[in-house]
Amino acid sequence: MKILRITLTIITVWATIGMGNLQAQDQDPPLDKGSFGVSTNPTYFALGGYSIRGIYHLPKRWSFGLNVEAGFELPDDFRDLFFNDNQAIDVDWDYLMAVEARYRFNKESYDAGFYVNGSVGFEGWTVNEISSDADTSFDNWFFSFGVGYTWYPFKKKNFNIGVNYNIIFILNNSDEQLVGDTVFNIERVVPPTFIPSNILIGWRF
Repeated sequence: MKILRITLTIITVWATIGMGNLQAQDQDPPLDKGSFGVSTNPTYFALGGYSIRGIYHLPKRWSFGLNVEAGFELPDDFRDLFFNDNQAIDVDWDYLMAVEARYRFNKESYDAGFYVNGSVGFEGWTVNEISSDADTSFDNWFFSFGVGYTWYPFKKKNFNIGVNYNIIFILNNSDEQLVGDTVFNIERVVPPTFIPSNILIGWRF
């Protein structure tokens, strides 16, 4: 709940900044051709990591993006979601790089409303055995599929807030591994959580 409160506080601050920027602009981005957007997951920054996402919206239905994020220790709830034999370990999510494709249900040339998305990417982890401080690192490929919603709260279609739910499929290195005396493995299928891990703040140019 602390993470959720931090995220909501950051969303409020960003919304205030977005309102001020919108009042300073005279025109919307064009709605009849492609446009570029950036977004970030503020929760990752609150946890000491980073999150940078760029996405290009084609005029009709499709958007394509690149995501670079992670760089923090997983909170216990997410560690337990991703890893077996998890009480004996701490896990650092070192990095993630992924390409993303979205199909937008809204016929507009930008990403307001619902969409479905798929991502393919590569990520790295460092697993630490708590009792001995031994650690080991590994990486894996993954595929995710999900559904999301993007909301433009103001008349001008720049500032936006989004949520995204994904199911994640780990494609390799999901067998048992050893760190110190602890055997662990990353789950092959990671389900979405009730509170979305992807709460996104964005700007469309």
